[in-house]
Amino acid sequence: MLKRLAFSLFLFSGFIASAQNIIFDAKGLLFLTDADMSAFSIMDGNLRKMEDSKDVISTLEFPLDYGDPGQIKTDKASNSIFKEAKNICFTSDQKLAYVLETKGETAYDDTSFEDIEEEFPAGRYVTVIDVTDLKKPKSLYRFPVGRNPSAISIDPSDKYLAIATEEYGKEIQLYELDNSGKPVRVIKKPSGLPPGRIVEIKWHSSGNFLIYLNQDEADLGIIEVHRDGPTQQIIRLELYGDPVKIGGMPTKGEFTPDEKYFIALDKKKYKTDMEDRSKGELFVIKLNLEDRETNHYLISKAEVGENPCNFDIHPSGNYIVVNNLEHSFMPPEHYMDDGESSLTVLSLSFDGILESIKTQKIDGILPSSAIFDKNGQNLAVSIFQYLTFGYSFGGIEFYKFDPNAKSVLELQKGKIYVPRGAHSLKAIMEY
Repeated sequence: MLKRLAFSLFLFSGFIASAQNIIFDAKGLLFLTDADMSAFSIMDGNLRKMEDSKDVISTLEFPLDYGDPGQIKTDKASNSIFKEAKNICFTSDQKLAYVLETKGETAYDDTSFEDIEEEFPAGRYVTVIDVTDLKKPKSLYRFPVGRNPSAISIDPSDKYLAIATEEYGKEIQLYELDNSGKPVRVIKKPSGLPPGRIVEIKWHSSGNFLIYLNQDEADLGIIEVHRDGPTQQIIRLELYGDPVKIGGMPTKGEFTPDEKYFIALDKKKYKTDMEDRSKGELFVIKLNLEDRETNHYLISKAEVGENPCNFDIHPSGNYIVVNNLEHSFMPPEHYMDDGESSLTVLSLSFDGILESIKTQKIDGILPSSAIFDKNGQNLAVSIFQYLTFGYSFGGIEFYKFDPNAKSVLELQKGKIYVPRGAHSLKAIMEY
């Protein structure tokens, strides 16, 4: 009877906090739910849709109450797990969230695609969500951008949104925002931008540079921002220095907290290429933003797991955790190598040397995001889907992080079960 009651509560609310004592030093968490496909759809094109499931943005606030199944709040926001979870950014006060529609929503009667990457509806929008009150996230409006956007980043002043898309002529654009976050002007891509898919775009804290990753060219490039003197409005973008070759298929980039280095992830291959068992790599790059005549250079690199898709840098800047999808997304009726993924923990020295500490297997399919808490002693990981039969659901798991302990990552007893499709996990710190 108690088991039936618990399951009924799950179906009703879409949320269950499991066990007790979830430890995570943050005001709350935000994540997206992609309802258009299952984790196995990447391989076989079968969407396996769940009735009445919708794309949403969700928030929860700490501390959690074990006896309250309705603590996750949601609102509509079209989103997709395609593009390795680079589809959300915040204003500096974390009160507005911008969600990128990297792929569109499928039609009600769509059940499968022969080629899911090509036939899936194109994404075209950014949804703006007010997350000032984590108990009442509110989708305010959305605006169109280029076809199949792949990355989004907002400048330190919260006035310019940088977006990369697959559409010709709109590979990189800046959207000038008004005080409410609405776009009022568009600044075009820099002249001479090399062709190729831009899969990452990041602002430097000065607001004077943008870093991008070109997946087709397998390199990192830098864009300088030029402003009008009296108004300080951005008037044009210009390429800065020579690109840096970094690997086979770069997918994600991030500055260290002190911006001394830029970290780039190379996934090496398409997820669906099962004959290629090569592992991904993480690169440490020293950028020179003071003299365009001086080259940027690679300092070190280290191997991670198979099919890496994302990473997070410890608040101290001394450690990095990488999400490895491994072969967790293989359909269980046809493959044995499924349902299990991994996290790789690496150390980063003061002089930029990476060293792998441990790769730890975890249960769960497409764990596309991980995030450290404020003090770096805990880690939250999103699980798109578990390998379950019957009802299909995802979750958020929590780990204690201690790089000096033998285990390094210790799974906490408490976890959160959510509807299938969880990804793009973000921590909301106190503000």
